[in-house]
Amino acid sequence: MKITDDLYIYPWTSYHENNCNTVFIDSEVPTLIDPGHRHLFNHVIEGIVRDGKAIDHVKCILCTHSHPDHIEAITSFDKEVLKGISEEEYKYLNNGGKELFLAAGCPIPQTPFKLFLSEGMIDLGGKIFRVIPTPGHSPGSICLYWEERKVLISGDTVFYMGVGRTDFQGGDIDALADSVEKLSKLEVEYLIPGHGEILKGEKEISRNFKLILGEFFDRY
Repeated sequence: MKITDDLYIYPWTSYHENNCNTVFIDSEVPTLIDPGHRHLFNHVIEGIVRDGKAIDHVKCILCTHSHPDHIEAITSFDKEVLKGISEEEYKYLNNGGKELFLAAGCPIPQTPFKLFLSEGMIDLGGKIFRVIPTPGHSPGSICLYWEERKVLISGDTVFYMGVGRTDFQGGDIDALADSVEKLSKLEVEYLIPGHGEILKGEKEISRNFKLILGEFFDRY
C-alpha cells in the first residue's frame, strides 16, 4: 500500500496472530523495516508484488527492535541482504531478549546483523533518515525519521492512542516516557507505528502525543 512516493506499508490487520506493520522504502537501496514473523511474511511478499515491486530486490533490512514479531522473517533472506539493528538492542537480543523467542517458540536468529545503527543520519539509497534511540519498550529500540517527508516510523514506542508495553524483559516505563516526549517534538505528517493504525496529519499526530503523554505518563 503506497503512502507517499517511494514509501509503502504492509499493515497486519488480523487479530488472531501478533505480527507487525512492515515498511518498504523504494530507493537505490530497497529497504524493508520490521519484516515480522516468518510464517506470516507472505502477506508482505504479496503486497510488494501488488505494488509492482519485487521482494528479491530488497538489499537492506532494518529492525526497530529485536522482538520476534518484528525480526523473525529476516531468516527468509540470504546473507547478501544487509541487516541492521542498534548495537544496544543486539546485546539485549543475545542476553535477556532470548526469553521472548523461547516463549513464542521461535528460533533465535543466529548472529544475522552486520549493520549496527547509532544515533544520527543513515542514507538509504538517497533517502536520508534520522536514527533516534527510543529505549523503553526494549533497551535498544530505535525510531526512524524521514525529515524530508515528515515520516516517523515509530516501532513499538508509540501507537495510535497507546505505547509499547514495558513488562517484557528489558522494559523501562520511565525511559519510554522520555522517548515518547522526545518524539513529540518532531514535525510529523505520517506516524507509522509497529502495530495498528497509521496516523496522518500534524494536528492529529500532535493530539495523539498529548493524549499519550497526559494519560500514560502524566506529563501534560
